[in-house]
Amino acid sequence: MPVVDRVSYLLERAKNKNVLHLGCTDWPLTEGKIKNNALLHAKLGSVAANLVGVDYDQEGVNYLVSHGYPETYKDNVEKFENTRIREKKYDLIIAGEIIEHLENPGLFLRAVQTLMNPETELLITTVNAYCLFRFVRYILGKEMVHEDHNYYYSPRVLERLITRCGLHVVDFRYYGIGHEIQHLIPKHFLLLDSFSKMFFPSASDGVIFSTKSP
Repeated sequence: MPVVDRVSYLLERAKNKNVLHLGCTDWPLTEGKIKNNALLHAKLGSVAANLVGVDYDQEGVNYLVSHGYPETYKDNVEKFENTRIREKKYDLIIAGEIIEHLENPGLFLRAVQTLMNPETELLITTVNAYCLFRFVRYILGKEMVHEDHNYYYSPRVLERLITRCGLHVVDFRYYGIGHEIQHLIPKHFLLLDSFSKMFFPSASDGVIFSTKSP
C-alpha cells in the first residue's frame, strides 16, 4: 500500500467541496503556522468551496475569525451543540489529528454522524501506534507522548472502534512525516520514516481512515 502525504491527500479530497474541519485552530501554534503557510485550515480554505472550522479553544477560534475565517466556531466535538454548525450540510468532514486528544472517542464518532448524510465522507487521521521511529525511541527508554494525547491507535483497533460506532470504512492509507514539519524532526527520525515508507508502510507515522454512514 503506498504511503501518502497527509496534507496533500486531505487537500485533494477537499477540492470544491463543502468542508467541516474539526480541531482547526492548532492553538497556540496558530499564528506561527499561518505565517509559515503551515496551517492546514488555511490550506483547506484555498481549495474548498466552503469551509467551516470547529475547535474547543476559544482563543484559537477568535484568532481565526479575526484573520479571515468567519465561519469558525467553538464547540465540543463529543456533542456538537452549536446550532450554526448543525444547520449546515457537508460533503467532507475532516477530523485531523484530534481523535487521540479526546476523552471519549466513541461519543465523538457517534455525535459526528448527526452532521452526516449518506454522501458525506468523514476523514480521520491520527498517529500510528506502530510507527517505527516512535518505537525505536521507546525501546531506548524515551517514549514519545504528546502531553495532550490520551490514546495511540493501531489501524485494526481504530477500525474496530469506527465500525462499532456505526460507521463503515471505505478507504485506508498510511502517511509519513509531513513536509510542513520535517524541519522540526531530527534527521535520524526522518531516515527511519523514509525507511518505513519504502519497505514497511505499516510502520509509517500515521493512518488515514475514510468513512461514511451506512
